[in-house]
Amino acid sequence: MAGRMNARKVLITGAASGMGREIARLFSAEGAALALLDRDETGLKGIAAELGAAGYACDVTDRDSVNQIVAEAGEAMGGIDGLINAAGILDITPFDDLDPASWDRMIAVNLTGPFNMVKAALPFLSKADAATIVTIASVSALMPMPGTAGYSASKAGAAMFTKSIAMDLGPNIRANSICPGVIKTEMTRYLWENPEHSERAADRVALKRLGEVSDVARAALFLSTEDSGFTTGTELPVDGGFSWR
Repeated sequence: MAGRMNARKVLITGAASGMGREIARLFSAEGAALALLDRDETGLKGIAAELGAAGYACDVTDRDSVNQIVAEAGEAMGGIDGLINAAGILDITPFDDLDPASWDRMIAVNLTGPFNMVKAALPFLSKADAATIVTIASVSALMPMPGTAGYSASKAGAAMFTKSIAMDLGPNIRANSICPGVIKTEMTRYLWENPEHSERAADRVALKRLGEVSDVARAALFLSTEDSGFTTGTELPVDGGFSWR
C-alpha cells in the first residue's frame, strides 16, 4: 500500500549514505516531505537532487548548527512530525588500543547527536498530532562484542535515551529505536566484501544472510506510521535473529 507517509514532514540525519539514504528513498516513495541532513555535502546533494528534497549540510554534534538548521527546515516544511536519527560512526578497536578521541567522537555522534536533534525538533514535534522519533542504534546496544566498547556504549546510550524520552514525550510523540545487525553499508564494507568474513557473519544468524539497508528502511517505516501506533519506548532488532541467541 503506497502513500503511507502522505502529508508527513520528516527530518532524516545521515541521509547521504547507507541506512539513512535508503530510509529517505522509501519515505519519499511513500509520500513524505523530507529534510535531509548530513555532513557529507557531496552525497547529500546527490540524494537531495534524486528525491527533490531539501538538503542541509550539518554535523549533528554541532548544537548551534543543528538548532539553526532544524528551525530552518521546520519552517520550510511547515512543521516536523517525524525524526530519523541515522547519523552514526563505528570504530572497532580492542579497548587497550582505543583512542580516547575516538571514544569522544562516537559518544558525540551516536549519543549526543540524537539528543541535539530531538531537542531542536521538539518545538515542532510537540505541535504535531502524532509525531514519531526513530533512532538507529545497533545490535551492539543489546549485547557485547569484542572491540566495541566505545561503539556499544554509545549505541546502548542512544537506545536508552530513546526509551526514556518515550516516557517523557508521550502520548503525542512516540519514540523507538532500531538495532540493526550486520547491514551491508560502507561502514561494514570491510566485512561483507571479504567472503570468509561475510560467510562467518551470516552463519551466526538464524536467517543465514547479512542485512540489507532496505531491511532497516522498512522497519523505520513501520515505526513511523500508525502500523506501530501502540508501540513506543522499544528497541526493534533487525539482525536476522542474532541478538536473541
